[in-house]
Amino acid sequence: MLKAAQIKQKANYLWRIGATGFSFASFGIGGVAIGGLVAPLVNLSTKNPSLRQQRTQKVIKYSFKGFTEMMVKLGIMRYDIEGLEKLQHSRQELVIANHPTLVDVVLLIGLMEQANCVVKQALWSNPFTKGPVQNAGYILNAASKQFIEDCVAKLNTDQAASLLIFPEGTRTAKGELLNEFQRGAANIAIRANVPIRPVLITCTPSTLTKNEKWYHIPSRPFHIQVKVLDAIYVEDLLDDATVSPKNVRQLNHQLHQFFNQELSKK
Repeated sequence: MLKAAQIKQKANYLWRIGATGFSFASFGIGGVAIGGLVAPLVNLSTKNPSLRQQRTQKVIKYSFKGFTEMMVKLGIMRYDIEGLEKLQHSRQELVIANHPTLVDVVLLIGLMEQANCVVKQALWSNPFTKGPVQNAGYILNAASKQFIEDCVAKLNTDQAASLLIFPEGTRTAKGELLNEFQRGAANIAIRANVPIRPVLITCTPSTLTKNEKWYHIPSRPFHIQVKVLDAIYVEDLLDDATVSPKNVRQLNHQLHQFFNQELSKK
């Protein structure tokens, strides 16, 4: 009986390695398809740049939603969400989330009704992802004044969408709770003067963290838990909400402390 159980466990593990590889290949092919086929069709559908971006974002949303459900059906992952309606109804908010795994980006965008997103250089220039992210009007995280201005402009002009950003800037390493926050999110929040929507994410067992390869899969399907909290406002955290380096530092510290405390409870 013990040997049969071990064989079954080994077979399940091998299946999940194959299914994970298939999922990554599918993601890459999907990115090329959106960039090379769908995006040009969207561009032909209207001359309005804003409308083009909105339509591309819808394509990405449903593609990511389908990709997530595919991974669930393949037995790779499970997920549950607390406060889903808050995320679905999010409009003109700065949605900030911690970043424990590669999959959380895909999961959140698939759940949000419409989202602008901040992406790093690796995604902006990757041949599998650059087509979709650029056609969707996502913002390159260049850690510059222009980057901050672009984010603020998106929040102040696009009434239908929120802006998703990961203040850590990169995934946490295995065994770590939270990286230090970069100041971009705090800077954007103060300048745009919009609600901040915190999203807490945990992944058990840990997988696809920073420096982990796709084939380093855990011993069982990973479970992502998402908790969407009530919106908070800059004036609730700062006595003085004017734009200044001091206030940006203080808000950044407050947000990091808030996330650290909330994640420590889980």
